[in-house]
Amino acid sequence: MNPAARFLRSRSLVVTVVVLIASMVLSVFIQERAQVAINDVVDKNARGIYDILVLPKDTEDAGGTLRQPDVLTGTGGITAAELNKVRGVSGVAVAAPISLVSKVIQDAQVPQLKATDYVGYNPNTEAFISQQGISDAAPKAQWPAPDSVLSAEPKRYRITAKAESSDGKNNTVLFENSAQGTLGQAKVVTEKVAGGTSVRTVAPEGETGIKFPDPAGGTFHGNFDATIALPVLPQISETVVAVDPIAEQALLGDAGSFLAPLAKAPDASGRNAEEVGGRFMNRMSQGFSAEDVKSGIEYEGLPFKYWSPFLFQYQSAKEAGSLTKDSQVIPMVVRAGTEVNLKYTVTIEEIDDAGNTIAKVGSVSKNLGDEYLPFASSKPFELRWPGGKDYNYLLGSGGIQVASGLYQPAKWSTNFVSSPEYTAGKAEANGATDQTVIPQGWVQVNQLPEKTLSWQTEADKTQREPVEEQSYRQSLKAGTDASTPLPFVFGTFDADSVRAAAGDINYLPLGGYDPTPLTLTKDAQGKDVDPTTLSPGLSGAGLATQSAGAITDYTGLAAVRGTSTDDAVIDAVRVRVNAAGSWQSTREEIAAVAADIAALGLHTEIVAGSAREDVTINVPEYRKDNLGTVSDLGTVAQSWVRQGSATGVQNALSSSSVALLALTVGGAALVTAASTITFTRNRRTEAVTLRAMGWTRRKIRSWFLNELLVGGAAILAVAAVVVALSRSWVTAVVAAAALVIYLAASFTSAALLKPHPRQEPAPVAGDKSPMVDNAKQYAARQLLTNRFNAAAVAVSVGVLGAAAGALVAVLVDLPRAVGSSALSVLAVNQLSGLNLALALLGVLASLMLTLITGRFDLPRKRAQWATLSAMGWGPALLLQLRRWEAGILAVLALPLAILGSVAITLVIAPHAVLRAALAAILALLIWFIVTTRTRK
Repeated sequence: MNPAARFLRSRSLVVTVVVLIASMVLSVFIQERAQVAINDVVDKNARGIYDILVLPKDTEDAGGTLRQPDVLTGTGGITAAELNKVRGVSGVAVAAPISLVSKVIQDAQVPQLKATDYVGYNPNTEAFISQQGISDAAPKAQWPAPDSVLSAEPKRYRITAKAESSDGKNNTVLFENSAQGTLGQAKVVTEKVAGGTSVRTVAPEGETGIKFPDPAGGTFHGNFDATIALPVLPQISETVVAVDPIAEQALLGDAGSFLAPLAKAPDASGRNAEEVGGRFMNRMSQGFSAEDVKSGIEYEGLPFKYWSPFLFQYQSAKEAGSLTKDSQVIPMVVRAGTEVNLKYTVTIEEIDDAGNTIAKVGSVSKNLGDEYLPFASSKPFELRWPGGKDYNYLLGSGGIQVASGLYQPAKWSTNFVSSPEYTAGKAEANGATDQTVIPQGWVQVNQLPEKTLSWQTEADKTQREPVEEQSYRQSLKAGTDASTPLPFVFGTFDADSVRAAAGDINYLPLGGYDPTPLTLTKDAQGKDVDPTTLSPGLSGAGLATQSAGAITDYTGLAAVRGTSTDDAVIDAVRVRVNAAGSWQSTREEIAAVAADIAALGLHTEIVAGSAREDVTINVPEYRKDNLGTVSDLGTVAQSWVRQGSATGVQNALSSSSVALLALTVGGAALVTAASTITFTRNRRTEAVTLRAMGWTRRKIRSWFLNELLVGGAAILAVAAVVVALSRSWVTAVVAAAALVIYLAASFTSAALLKPHPRQEPAPVAGDKSPMVDNAKQYAARQLLTNRFNAAAVAVSVGVLGAAAGALVAVLVDLPRAVGSSALSVLAVNQLSGLNLALALLGVLASLMLTLITGRFDLPRKRAQWATLSAMGWGPALLLQLRRWEAGILAVLALPLAILGSVAITLVIAPHAVLRAALAAILALLIWFIVTTRTRK
């Protein structure tokens, strides 16, 4: 019989080799899939829209650590000449500079309460439509009957205006003021005037109107509404950033389309505020037709909704005398809306002469962010009387209301705020570091305007009370004061859209116009709370700041700060390398470009391969109540940037995958070695027979070795196919290791084969061997008698436990190994199934081979069980025997399992030693249960 036939005849050896091959093939296949998945998830999420962050040379080296999301400092440090040198570096595709320009304090819009008081179609309306040339007004026959929320006879009302702000956790009432007076339906009167008659809409007789303190106006009636001026909204602090609009569009791609109007703005010679204001005032004086309104009334390529607020600003500045011959127009795109949570509420009550409430008319409210544009707004901040209707639509295009927008020209200051200061806490096992923000001091928000609407008298400061708010950001002084600039809105942008352009996993902050939000996670006592997104403070100096109010260009920066082209005003440059492909394929080119830029004397940080990481920040001394008591906010989470995250994730997951593979195949190979040795012991009878037939010891060993090598040939053939298909060095190493271990086990087995008959002990008169009267003694004697087989099984079980413990250690260590970034979380989640399959495969292979090893001695045991049954041992006693044998073997294997798992875990993940040891014990327990299950 040839060796192959003899190999196939031995079912136990065939099963052993088949299981080893299956274990190797499946392990390699799963590991290969895991590696592909690692490369895919890292490459897709590790390269943002720029690759290198260039900072001034004296910037502190972050060195692969966390970086705050705000890259703007306001202190500059990079000149235009250095920017040009960066652009000249070979491999630089885009170099987009960005700078913090100024802090701007401005008064928001003047609120109005509109009470529907429509007087119907009248000669005054007809004259207005004719004079304005309105062609799209509703025909006279379609005008409804007069309508009003006010009574014919004036009634006394009390109106309470309240503004409250919220940071997402605490509500703060900024002011709450009341005014009272009488209101009634307007009347249309015809009066004789010089040269004819005049039709006017006037207040009813006896109406006093309602007047809040200055700078709020009073009450007046129109053809459609009675308008009550309300207390002004708080001042709001905004920041302005400067970019190169051409480079920024190239960096942002489609998301940067909002910068196109800014890129077409005139150069410095065409930005004189007096000249530009005069041109647009001349256009305004020409009037507009209905067709003009419909088409957008564009002038010099700019729509009316943008240049009309500029004219109101221009007129206010002229009246205030703040413009000079050097004042420049600052073209900008402004944020659409505000992230400040500010709610304005008006409550209306009907009262008697003594001030007692007769009836509650109702309440109306509006958020500041509704239709709000920083620096300018073409729509009034209106609230409508409960139950009223807006009839202005009857005038068609003539019913479009344009308000003066901001209360007075903005105040530009180079005393703006920069990044907060933090102190780092103790680093966690996964590299995460807690931060504590350092308060910078208390600031006053919700301040009053200095002048009233007339610009002559002091404002009544009783209508609003300034509120103190904690500032966590540093104040900076940079640049020099220049002539008063005049903002000109060229378009709007959405901060969330800009932020989305960089993606979520590899999010890299582009600057002050795409901030990362803050989320409250723990209260001041450290207790978990429902995650709450915090809103920015009104001052713009708190920890949570809204995105910049506007974006301008560097000519605008020079006009605001009085700088020249030679000044180092650039805060940072974002560089994209001209190398297509994933992070993995371009990392060497990116590193080379970064080195060339650093050689220019600038600080570079490679952000390709970075990922966002949620940093927990402890916020102390956040709030002060009316009594002056200061309290902490608690703990907030914010996305920072973990540099080098992709490398860490890939290395950690790759090494973990390889470790799982090595443990799986190595464990199976070691158990196979034990199996082959046990197999050889069971074939000793054949060796004795062959020796009696005259075979030499060498020929006998060759006979059995040829049989064993058939399995080696099968492993080699499968390994060659697997390596050829995968073309991976890991696969080749694993296959070679499995083959070497199997061959070593085979040669060792053949060498240990002793083809000599066992010498039976001669009978001794009066055998003094102790009588066996229980299962425990019999099990111990049998294991001692067949100690080689028993030792092989014990070693197999020990290897099973050690492998199980090590596999658990690898799995437990994955989150720590890859870190706490968003990329690591995504990668671990996507690979968890593959890693778990690889781990289970190793445990199942070891368990199966251990069971096979135990079955090699089963024929002898069954013969003994038959003898014991004949002697009167029942099923219960035989079950006890099996349990005692398995139990003794488990006890013998326990030290090997624990020591093996602990030793491997100390190398892989020292913090998981206890869990690895418990996993080894659990694996032995499972083996004991499976081995001692009931058999027929």
